[in-house]
Parts: sequence; C-alpha cells; structure tokens
Amino acid sequence: MIKKILSLFYFASLATTVQADQYCQTENIPATAPSTHYQPLKDGTIYDNNTGLMWRVCLEGLSGKSCDQGEPLLLSWANALLHVPVLNSDNGFAGYKDWRLPNIRELSTLVELQCANPAINLNAFVNAPSEHVWSSSPYHFYTHYSWYVDFENGAATYDERISKKSIRLVRDK
Repeated sequence: MIKKILSLFYFASLATTVQADQYCQTENIPATAPSTHYQPLKDGTIYDNNTGLMWRVCLEGLSGKSCDQGEPLLLSWANALLHVPVLNSDNGFAGYKDWRLPNIRELSTLVELQCANPAINLNAFVNAPSEHVWSSSPYHFYTHYSWYVDFENGAATYDERISKKSIRLVRDK
C-alpha cells in the first residue's frame, strides 16, 4: 500500500514537472524561428542564417555547453548597456570584442511563436529560460522606459529602465 502511494506521488510530481516545460503547437502554428535558421558554432555562439547575426547561445551569467552553469545576470537597462563595453574591453567572448545589446527588432527574431515557456527554439538556444531580456531600444513615449522581450510568451513590450532583466548578446558577423 505504501509503495502504491509513493509511486502515485512520484508520478504526480512528474506531471507537475512536465507542465513547467516548453509547450509548442507545431500542428497549428508555423515555425517562426526553425532550427534551419541557425548554424551552431563550437565557441558558445550561433549564427542566424536569416539575419546574418551571431548570438551568444547562453544568457549573460550562464555558461557551459548546456547553459546550465550559473544564474542569469539581472541588470537594469543602464547597467545592461554598461556591461557590454566592460565585457568587450576585457577578453570579450569567443574571441570577439564587438558584442552589443540587440535592438528590439533583432531580439524579436529569436521568438518562436509556436512555443511558450520559453518562446524560443531550444534546439538552438539550449536550456534558455523564460526570462525577460532587455533590448537596446528605448521606448519613445516614456523616456524612463525601454523595450524588452518576454521569452515566456514571446511578447515584445516595455518597462521602466530601473527594472532588472536578463541580457543576450549579439554581434554582426
């Protein structure tokens, strides 16, 4: 009897875990960021064949082949803009010292609209969390707001610049 209760508890906890995973509607919604758009490189970067941009696979603060080491770096918009030149003036990343924060249009190209939690291609951006990610684009109607992408649902929206969000770096190839 105890064995049955424990096994029911185990399977119930698995069901909870499955609900927290990425959900995609591949039958109903065409892919907006399919794996064919991306060419993984061996240095922790990925090349987007559609846009000609090179992206860092992991959010800042995360590392490892599976982006499973560390915690996402959460910064205000001003600190996010200041973080990039510091990174570039040190050693850069993957041998490049011209990384930058993407503008909102560039960042939005990563959104996979057929998926949620996160709304990004997990084959290309392995273990990407459902984070809010800053862009470099200011919001023009309120001067203390800037644009970001909510990678839980793929929405591009704006928030106060003092809010802390993740960053994903890009460079022109």
